[in-house]
Amino acid sequence: MTFALAATCALLLGVVDYLAGVTLRHDGRHEAALSYTALASAVGLLVVLAILPLVLPEHVARADIMWAIAAGLSIGIALPLLMLAMARGPIAIVAPVIGLMSLAVPAIAGPMLGDMLTRWDVIGVLLALPAAALVATVSESDRSGGAVPSTVALATLVGGLLGAAAVFFGRTGEESGIGPAVVAQVTATVLLVVSGVVSGRLVRLRRSGVTPAVAMGVLNVLAVLSSVLAFQRGPVSVVAAIIGMAPGVTVVLAWLVVHERIGRRQLIGFGLGAVAVVLFAIG
Repeated sequence: MTFALAATCALLLGVVDYLAGVTLRHDGRHEAALSYTALASAVGLLVVLAILPLVLPEHVARADIMWAIAAGLSIGIALPLLMLAMARGPIAIVAPVIGLMSLAVPAIAGPMLGDMLTRWDVIGVLLALPAAALVATVSESDRSGGAVPSTVALATLVGGLLGAAAVFFGRTGEESGIGPAVVAQVTATVLLVVSGVVSGRLVRLRRSGVTPAVAMGVLNVLAVLSSVLAFQRGPVSVVAAIIGMAPGVTVVLAWLVVHERIGRRQLIGFGLGAVAVVLFAIG
C-alpha cells in the first residue's frame, strides 16, 4: 500500500512539474508564476474539500495540524519557485536537481527521527541518491548557458523546501488521514493568494495557460494526498526516495514532447533508480 501510494505520487508530480515548466514558457512572463500557482493551489483546495467528507479522518491532533501548517508553508513557497526554475532552465536538468534535494533531506532526517529501515530499504536509499545525482548531471553544452548555474541553485532551494515538507508530513499520525493534506493545502493557498495581493504581483493569466494551471492544481493535490498517506504508513526516507523518482517522468516527457536531450549519465541514473524502486518494493 505504501509503495503504491508513493509511486502514484511520483507519477503525478512528474506530470505536474512538466506542466509547470511548459505553461510558464508558453506564457513568456516569469512574473506570472505566482498567479498560476495561486490558481492551481485554489483549484486543489476545492478538490480536497470535496474529497474530505468521503474520507473523514479518525482523529487530527494539534501536533498534526502544526506539522501540516509547516508543510503547507514550505509547499506554498516552493511552488512558484519551482515553476520559475522549470521555465528558466532545461527541464531535464532542473527536475532531477529538485528530485535529488527533495530526496536527500528526508533520507538524512528520516533515520535521525527514528525511521526503521530494512536491509533492502537501506540499499535502495543508497542507490537512489547517486541515481538522482546522475540524472541531475549537467553536460558541458548545458553549462554554456549563463542561466543554468543560477537556475540549478534555485532548483536546489525548491528541492530542499519540498524535502522539508516531506519530513513534516512524516511527523503526522496515521489516524489523522488526509487531514494534514487539507490543512497544508489551505495554508499554501492562503500564503500564495495573500502574498500575491499584498505584493501586487498577481497578473492576468493568458487563456491558454488557465487549463494547464487547473490540471496542475488537480494533479498536485492528488499527489499531496497520496504522499501524506504514504508518509504516515512508511519510513520517510524510503517514501521520499520513491517519490524522488518523479523527475524521471518529467525528463521523459521533456524528451518526448519538447525533444530535450537525455545524456548517458542520466540514463545510468534512471537504471539505478529503477533498481532502487525494486528494492523498496521488496523491502
